[in-house]
Amino acid sequence: MKTLMTLGLPTLVAAALVADPTGTPEFEYPLIKGHGGIVVLPEAAQQPKKSSKVVLDITSDEKSGGVIKGFDRAALILNQYTQAGAGTDDGLKMALILHGPATQAALRDDAYVKRSKPYAQAQGPSSNPNLDVIQKLRKEGVEIYVCGQALAHHGFATDEVAPEVTVAVSAATVNINLQMDGYAYLPFMD
Repeated sequence: MKTLMTLGLPTLVAAALVADPTGTPEFEYPLIKGHGGIVVLPEAAQQPKKSSKVVLDITSDEKSGGVIKGFDRAALILNQYTQAGAGTDDGLKMALILHGPATQAALRDDAYVKRSKPYAQAQGPSSNPNLDVIQKLRKEGVEIYVCGQALAHHGFATDEVAPEVTVAVSAATVNINLQMDGYAYLPFMD
């Protein structure tokens, strides 16, 4: 049997690099396929806890993987908790509230295309790229709200909102109400 002394420092360093899941990540998608890839870290501190509650406050329309980053982050959290045995089947409650520039992501396909900027319309978008991940999140029990005040401020009608998204009085009321119900608050502004 070889001892640590006979293996040598270069071998130990190489072994450590190969074993490090963050050094050469292999992303997994245990629940939401194609969004929110995770690296499994079973020995890391602060593992997901069962019966957690979180509200994600999404204001940015910046994209990640073709959808707004807030949806990708929601999928990442859902994938992490599911992989750790603390997902929606184990009490996780998640809600998203869209407002600010992220408001448009809540629209039906036809309204999204109609409301796109002229250059985007010229490129020929035919659908809202966010609806697929919205449907996947909803299927797993994630509540998705859009701020009614933001709809009005952006000139979007409530009947333009996709059926998977619930119109709330405001983002503020969702955040206040859910935090009063014990939800942790996570802002996603970029």
